[in-house]
Amino acid sequence: MKNKIIIMCLILSVIIILCGIFVVAYNNAEIKNHVSIIGNEIIEPDRIVYRNSNGEYYEFLKDDECYNDIKDLLQKSIKTYIKDGVKLSDDEIDEIHDKTIIEFDYKTVSKNYIIQLDDNNKQAVIKLADEGGNVCAEKIGNVKEINKLLNKLTREKNSHTLEYKSLYSRNTLNTIEYKYLQLFKSINYKIYQVKIDNIKDYKIFETICNIATDEQITDETFENNTIILTLSLVPKIDVKVNIGNIKYTYDKLENANYQYNVHLLIVDKIVNTDCIYNTDLTEISNKVEYDNMKVTYDDAVDNIDEDVFVEDFDSFIEQYKNSNSSITKQTAAEIAEKGFKEAERICGTYDKSSQTVEEMKVLPNNFFTRKIKDGDSQYIEKIDAYVFIREDDMLNGVEIYVDKKLGKIIGGRAFGD
Repeated sequence: MKNKIIIMCLILSVIIILCGIFVVAYNNAEIKNHVSIIGNEIIEPDRIVYRNSNGEYYEFLKDDECYNDIKDLLQKSIKTYIKDGVKLSDDEIDEIHDKTIIEFDYKTVSKNYIIQLDDNNKQAVIKLADEGGNVCAEKIGNVKEINKLLNKLTREKNSHTLEYKSLYSRNTLNTIEYKYLQLFKSINYKIYQVKIDNIKDYKIFETICNIATDEQITDETFENNTIILTLSLVPKIDVKVNIGNIKYTYDKLENANYQYNVHLLIVDKIVNTDCIYNTDLTEISNKVEYDNMKVTYDDAVDNIDEDVFVEDFDSFIEQYKNSNSSITKQTAAEIAEKGFKEAERICGTYDKSSQTVEEMKVLPNNFFTRKIKDGDSQYIEKIDAYVFIREDDMLNGVEIYVDKKLGKIIGGRAFGD
């Protein structure tokens, strides 16, 4: 009986060991066949895009049976990988993008791979970089077979064309409310972007940004396209579009102004709009006219009169709550005059003859004390204030908040188109 138990234990142990070996082997086979193309060098793409000689683009997603057919054939065809291959320039990459190619595209900002299917001049597989790319395979096999397969797979498939259009809104924005900025991705303190893929969302942003363009955006626009909306204090934007990414370049950053330009990029859905590169985001040195001398924007904020403009709201609130004093509307008007003078560096000058005043509760904010790199912020507690308003005939204007107890300027806002 004892021997039988020992034999059974041995048999059970062998079975467990064999099962473990099988699981490890199976997992390794899965990794080898489905995770990478060559070892761990070329990772399986999120999608495969094919461009034929007529400039037509076709997309194959992971859940598409055709995807595996293409990937499996390429796995047999790409046999070598060069880690430090020949460097290619942006211009050379642009030329290759106009040829018959396959592009491995990734949802993340991982750099794509281009596989050339015609005269590749020892540039069969190229790994893209921030600028240009590197040859990582000089030659691939089965080119005729790959072309034959792709021609067959695309025969009944809808094609795309790499089309895009840039539009500027005729209207600029002096400011945009903080709650609306939260709908955008902040690229830096001067540039905000959002992707829009339906007419309902577009109508919302059209209202927020007061968009007016020469071309009407309709529901049909979104049948084949996505829109990238960019708010920028930089006057000039250049856009370069490839299948795997969109690259924005901002020209002459030193000429940044204090009105937001509204830029629309209408781009075919074949383009990976999740991979957007914003380049030339160097520091902006803004020069503004202030008290008849040239100073930087941040210098103007640093030199602001702390006896008039509140920067430390915690300290102000403590004094405000402990005070029983009050100021007259006339005194508040004299204080507000300093606010309108300071507002010139932010949103321009407005005629005093248009001035009105209201008494209301407001949330203090950093409208006057905000530096370039700071975000817009509000204090959480409402304060009784005189609100002085000046505006022009187009209903653009500025508000100054003067608290009713201590006579401090506790914020303001610009409004209009």
